Amino acid sequence: MPYRFLTDAALLAQCRVDHYRGSGPGGQKRNKTSNAVRIVHVASGVLVTATECRSTELNTLHAIRRLRVKMAADLREPIALETFAPPDWFLTIRAGNRIAVSHRHDLYGAAGGLALDLLKATAGSPSAVAANLGVTTTAVIKLLGEEHAWWTAANQIRAETGKKPLTAK
Repeated sequence: MPYRFLTDAALLAQCRVDHYRGSGPGGQKRNKTSNAVRIVHVASGVLVTATECRSTELNTLHAIRRLRVKMAADLREPIALETFAPPDWFLTIRAGNRIAVSHRHDLYGAAGGLALDLLKATAGSPSAVAANLGVTTTAVIKLLGEEHAWWTAANQIRAETGKKPLTAK
């Protein structure tokens, strides 16, 4: 989906951004300023918040990252396995038979979304996802396990196909 490759500014242009007063620890400064951020992607309805920092700018960056992760977990793009080849952008983060991407990488959300799209297309088989991407099954499981939302989405896909849930080691 195009949202996976949008810049932060372009993604925010598709969203409604609200600033509000966060609650919780932080004292007088936190309780008097509207530095908490709520972002709603208008087209999909995906909602995220960030309240952990006293800076609106930092909370916005945290919320954008969460939005990308949540959209990757919630929104599926159909994949035709007969014609599938790993996209060029994925080849840039594939290191041998591993997926070399961390939560700080621009393609982190896209990698998680692609893995979940393939998991849906392969009827919940992580080994088939790995074979299609040219990586190990462990690399796929590790990527999906990095985000609770991705792990939950993967197990939901497996449940839809009558498979047992993935278990963390």
